[in-house]
Amino acid sequence: MYEYRCETRLVLAALVLLGCTSGMSAADGQTAKAKDQSINDQLVEVGRDPKELSVPPLDHVVYPESRAEWIGNPMQERENVATFVVVSGPSETRDESLRELKLMQRAALSTFIENLVGTFGSSGFYQISDKRFDEELTLRRYSGEVTVGGTTLYEDAVEIRITESERDAMLDAWKNTEVTQRMATLGVVAAGGFLTLVTSSTMFGIVIRRRERKFQPVPESAKKVV
Repeated sequence: MYEYRCETRLVLAALVLLGCTSGMSAADGQTAKAKDQSINDQLVEVGRDPKELSVPPLDHVVYPESRAEWIGNPMQERENVATFVVVSGPSETRDESLRELKLMQRAALSTFIENLVGTFGSSGFYQISDKRFDEELTLRRYSGEVTVGGTTLYEDAVEIRITESERDAMLDAWKNTEVTQRMATLGVVAAGGFLTLVTSSTMFGIVIRRRERKFQPVPESAKKVV
């Protein structure tokens, strides 16, 4: 009888242990499945639309394939002919890009003239109209779009060419300016000398007249005592 009870208890204990083990295994299996499902969901979410999840930085610049290659050319000078490129910064509108390009090409030409004559801040002696700038000094022109930080903007560029005859005209204009400045300087000096001479002559005349009055003899009529 005692042995029968012991065997019964052992069987019950084994059944309980087996049930617990099965429950733990089932729970672990469900947990593992839940983790796998979560990972799969994340992978699907990432692979669903990579463009929506990736945002380009604000300074990321993308140029179109149709962008002219000559825009990246450095300044060149061959046989007294100089060429250099001026590019506007990315602008929100085409008009804004063209206005900026106009200012930049004027500034670039002024810098070229100043380096040519060796005097800075004095390029105003040589003036070029917008029409002549476009027809005679502009070699090539480009207008296109550029993407900056995912935003489409506009840019414009020109290649400027300074021929030998144009360079000679700049130098001749500078020589004429120098001559005019020297003549103006001489005129100021001459005018100053003339004023000094007139002033000195006037003062000298006053002194002479005073001395003449001082040494002038007294008339006889003035000597008589009334």
